[in-house]
Amino acid sequence: MMGLSLDEIVSQIKEKKGLSEEDIKLRISQKRDKLSGLVSEEGAAHIIANELGIDLMESIRKHGLKIIKLKPGMRVGVTGKVLKNYEVRTFTRNEKESKVGSFLMGDDSGLIRIVLWDENHIARMENGEIKPDTILKIENGTVKENNGYKEMHLGNFSQIEVNPEGVDDIKVVQTNNTTGDMGESEFKISKLSDANSGDNVTVYGTIVQLFEPRSYDGCSECGKKVVDGKCGAHPTGVVKKIPILNFFLDDGNAGMRAVAFRDAAAKLLDLDEAGMEALIGNAAAFEDIKVKMLGAQKVLSGRVTSNELYNRNEFMVRNVHAMETKDVLSKMLNQ
Repeated sequence: MMGLSLDEIVSQIKEKKGLSEEDIKLRISQKRDKLSGLVSEEGAAHIIANELGIDLMESIRKHGLKIIKLKPGMRVGVTGKVLKNYEVRTFTRNEKESKVGSFLMGDDSGLIRIVLWDENHIARMENGEIKPDTILKIENGTVKENNGYKEMHLGNFSQIEVNPEGVDDIKVVQTNNTTGDMGESEFKISKLSDANSGDNVTVYGTIVQLFEPRSYDGCSECGKKVVDGKCGAHPTGVVKKIPILNFFLDDGNAGMRAVAFRDAAAKLLDLDEAGMEALIGNAAAFEDIKVKMLGAQKVLSGRVTSNELYNRNEFMVRNVHAMETKDVLSKMLNQ
């Protein structure tokens, strides 16, 4: 069922009907047997909940989905805490001046960037009503994908409720990631040897080869190449140098060529944005960094893609996680 796992359905049945977990799972097994195994455990649990008169969608209608469960194309709600406001930008489209605003929001499952297009919503951000530590309930937001990251876009059909009734506080997942990607507690360490083109994976590996970084003129919002100094998707974006860092990663099972862009490139080399810019075109400075980084072990999340030209898979890095080796090993042993 969209938005609810088997454990969450079982939890709701336990809470609302007082049944034991063993009894619920027995009923699920019996229901699947009755339907000749043609329904999943989640589907069987859903049927049982309906038979018991439990409205599983109540919590989703009331609070929305968890951020980690949002998928591009959904029009749904979400409840979370504002973590950071971004600058409101002004742009001109069809000879009309408009604004766009955005902020980062989180819950106990992950982070997501919220993009505002409606003037009334933007005004609430500008007047300080929507600010860091504010709890928001959002309805009718459209989930989109921007350069591999999830965003929720709000138009004049969307609603924002500040400090909704019944929600005193929200625990936000602890992560150094500020892009809206999943929290570090959620991912599973994967093997490069098991990854196929199109897979989103998180890998713990060693940098065994590092190539001098390059750059291109891209949009400050999405990172895509600009044409004649403009980005068709983000009229408020400005042209900036987008770093590209190619390297070779080995996780002990297999090796794969990898590439990191934008913030991920800087984080991979333990640099800030200014440090990364200074490195591009500076061969001497790069050699110093290269000596330091070869043999470094990193936890990287991203997507495996197919390079048709060279007939190989490549790893497109989206995020670099700050984790101690002992924590990584503990995760690998317990997953």
